[in-house]
Amino acid sequence: MKKNVLFAVIAFLLATCTQHPKFELMVNIQGNKSLLNKKLIINQMIDGIIFYADTIKIKKEQFLLELPYKGTSLMNVYIPESNINNIMMAGEDGKIELNIDGIKAHISGSPINDRLQFFYQENDSVSQLFKQLEEEYQIKTNPNALTSQKRDEYIQKRTKLLIENTDRTIAFIKENVDNPVGEYFFMTHYITFPQDRKSELNSFATEKLKKAFKIQ
Repeated sequence: MKKNVLFAVIAFLLATCTQHPKFELMVNIQGNKSLLNKKLIINQMIDGIIFYADTIKIKKEQFLLELPYKGTSLMNVYIPESNINNIMMAGEDGKIELNIDGIKAHISGSPINDRLQFFYQENDSVSQLFKQLEEEYQIKTNPNALTSQKRDEYIQKRTKLLIENTDRTIAFIKENVDNPVGEYFFMTHYITFPQDRKSELNSFATEKLKKAFKIQ
């Protein structure tokens, strides 16, 4: 009897030691049968280091993956030989949903991913505004037809859009600066901003980011 109890305790301890925290990713290709039998590649990074990578063959239109959790990570999803080149999202505790409709992806199910999805949607809206502005002033189709007055108008409107877009991006980075997604956008945008906008980023940079960019 004592031996049985001892073996049971050892088995429980071994099982506990081999269990690792996980989170769930529900993938739905929404009837996009062209993605069936293609490979879906996932990797997770923390501090720029990949700690998990896997390739899954898409056999069903909806499937659930259990992925390792070592804290909030930056996660990238690719489907080679398709229009889904890179979907960047957060590997976050809970159940995350990734819905792929054509070439568009929609992420949800956790606080960071919900904010990131809204940011992506705003990006699409801003891109459309820039496209409409170019069409209005025929920048690509007939640029030589622009008068100096029209050119000044175009530059003024485009500059306004750029400032508003930078304001939006900085606000998003500030809201997420303490997680890998915010860190990623901080690092990729910092060198592209003029000094006055860098100063705004400096004002809320974490110690890790200050060290990386040598911010005093």
